[in-house]
Amino acid sequence: MTDFTDLIKRGNLPDDDRVVPNWLKIKNRQFNDVDVFHNTVDSLIALSSPEFNEFVNSINHDMLLVYLSTMSGDEMQRFYSYLENEVTIETQSQDQTARTIFKNLMRNIKADEISNEQKARATLETPLMITFAKHIYHAIMDFIEYASKDYYSYEAEDTFTMYEGHFSKIIWDKMNFIPDHFEQVIDHFQGFYDEEDEEHKKFFAHLANRFGLLIATLNRLVVKTENRNSSLNWFTGKMVEYELVPDVEISISQSKTLPSDKKLINFLTTTFAGICDESDDNYLSSLICVTQTLFEWYPVNREACDYVMVEMMKSVALKKVNVENANDFLAFFEELPRFYDVLSYDKIYELKELINHVLANYKPQDNVIFDSPEVKNKLILLNYLVDMEDLYFEAGK
Repeated sequence: MTDFTDLIKRGNLPDDDRVVPNWLKIKNRQFNDVDVFHNTVDSLIALSSPEFNEFVNSINHDMLLVYLSTMSGDEMQRFYSYLENEVTIETQSQDQTARTIFKNLMRNIKADEISNEQKARATLETPLMITFAKHIYHAIMDFIEYASKDYYSYEAEDTFTMYEGHFSKIIWDKMNFIPDHFEQVIDHFQGFYDEEDEEHKKFFAHLANRFGLLIATLNRLVVKTENRNSSLNWFTGKMVEYELVPDVEISISQSKTLPSDKKLINFLTTTFAGICDESDDNYLSSLICVTQTLFEWYPVNREACDYVMVEMMKSVALKKVNVENANDFLAFFEELPRFYDVLSYDKIYELKELINHVLANYKPQDNVIFDSPEVKNKLILLNYLVDMEDLYFEAGK
């Protein structure tokens, strides 16, 4: 069991030499020891032009100008040289360079009206935003490449791209609309599909290979809960007719070793199967796996991540939970502060506030399973309420 006695103090105390992270200093308005006189543009001018554009589009412009106002004349000349030689502003008019835009903005700054607290906050927050912008730009580029690499070859039919793209977007971005959006896509696909066209049949086989078990499970759910036929049933029937139904049992342990796109589809399938089977253990185990997998790309797919994390927390609050699922649930929150190194202040607190809202209103921490000596200490979760979760994470590294 981890000794928590060393984790109950925080930064300001005389006998605590740990550095308070910038995000917590900002929240607590700890600005007295912030050095605003030695800021440099080193991190800014290390950004590529696309990274800088992401940064400018993400940061509060007034804060950026306050940050720049703390720079010496020599540092500003370095910044202007960087703008002139390295940066193309994506939304600029044809007769304005990035250097011209920023020079004009800086001329309008009234330095004597900027408070020391504003300068201190900008000194703490701007580096977080620089790191976030650099990370999110490359994460988005990597995800776009990753998400499309298993797509069908579209030389024969461009429309194929639309259907597979919609399926991928649903599972990665709009998870809260499964299965309704799957049914809507297949509704349209059913009208498009030409059974006499061999290329269409090959594409159908490709979709069945990627999404077939999930679609069949969603069809089972609709039949069980709504007692109706749907285009999901049509697709499932065609798979049976074409003998395309995979004759395999999905294993969660085996799925965990797959690339995230494949394992996400598998975990979604077993999640909905858990609902159909009315098995709380299987449902929750799969839902935790879905959450972990979606968060491999956080915050690119933030909407889906937020949704599934909340659903996981609500499920733990309402259902009987076994020891394995309880430990996996707590392990997720134990490791979640790893994102604090690449999130902006606002994004950190949006995530924390969402967690704290669910803790306060649904109380998953009150599930009796957390009283078991076989389960991790629920302080892992409770620490979010007192801004201590990152200390636990650091201590456990």
